[in-house]
Amino acid sequence: MQLRLVGAALLALALSGCAGNWGFNSNVSPEGIKDYYKGNDVTLYNKDQLSNLNYVTLGSVEGEACQIKASDATPKEADARASIRRRAADMGANGLLLDRCIHFADMPGCLEQVLCSGQALKVAK
Repeated sequence: MQLRLVGAALLALALSGCAGNWGFNSNVSPEGIKDYYKGNDVTLYNKDQLSNLNYVTLGSVEGEACQIKASDATPKEADARASIRRRAADMGANGLLLDRCIHFADMPGCLEQVLCSGQALKVAK
């Protein structure tokens, strides 16, 4: 009988450790998520696609991906394109005419860098 009581007490003690106030911490804030995905509404166009569309050019825009330390991942063109799309969205654009993406080595502040340039567009839908 005593053995059962001790076993039940140990089980209750073990289970009470699971009943705490557990939380989840993340380095991604709700604002950060909105900022990260805002470029998804900006469509990439080429010149041929724009020939049949009504649009206004809002201005030039650039985006970059940079490798700051040797231990960082090498910059990817896809990250630079995502950056330029977010910046175009900041200008109120829903379209982007990408001019070019250029790879640089040993730039000030970056071991390697990918820089993309283009035109932010407001395309009539």
